[in-house]
Amino acid sequence: MKQFTPAAGIAIAAALVVILGAASVVGMADAGQRAAATSAAATPSASTAEIAAIPSPTGFAFDDPTWWPATTANAYIPTPTPGPATPTPVPTAKPTAAPYRDTVWNARTYVKNRIGAKQYACIDVIWTYESKWNPKAGNPAGAYGIPQAVPGSKMAAFGSNWRYSPLTQVKWGIWYVNSRYGSACAANQFVQAHGWY
Repeated sequence: MKQFTPAAGIAIAAALVVILGAASVVGMADAGQRAAATSAAATPSASTAEIAAIPSPTGFAFDDPTWWPATTANAYIPTPTPGPATPTPVPTAKPTAAPYRDTVWNARTYVKNRIGAKQYACIDVIWTYESKWNPKAGNPAGAYGIPQAVPGSKMAAFGSNWRYSPLTQVKWGIWYVNSRYGSACAANQFVQAHGWY
C-alpha cells in the first residue's frame, strides 16, 4: 500500500466533509419539504406565528425568530472606543560635540591623523629628541615649544595662543617640516645626519 503524504490525507478528509455535508443538506431539505407538505395538506393557510412555531430540524438557536432582533433599536451596537492618542513627539536635544581640550595627547592624535602613521613615527622621533613633546620647552638659543621654533613667535601665524597650545605648535611644526624638507621622514633623516633641523 502506498504511503500518503499529510497533504493528500487532508485533501481526502476535506472531500469527505464536503460530500457528507451535501448529503446532510439534501436530507434536511427532504425532511423540510415533507413537513411542509404535511402541514400544507392539514391546513392550507398558515400564519407567521404558526410558521415560527414549527421546530427547526437543525435545532440552531438562530432559527428562532426571537433570537435575532427585528430592528436595531433594541440591538446592542458597540461604539468604537478611541484608541490611545498618538503621542506628540518631543524634540530631543541634538548632541553637541565635546569641547576640544588642547592637550599634548590630542595634539599627538591630530598629528597622526593629519600626516599618517608612517610620517608620525618620523616626526615623533624628531620632537621627542627636540622637546620631549613639552609645549613650554625652550633653550638658550631662543627655540621654543614642541617643534623648537626659533624664535617661538613664528608660531603666532597659526594662533595667538602659541606659547601654551600644543595644537597650535604642532600645526606650525607640520607646516615647517613639510615646507622645508617635504615630509617628516625626510626631516628625520636630516636630523639624524646633522643633529638639528
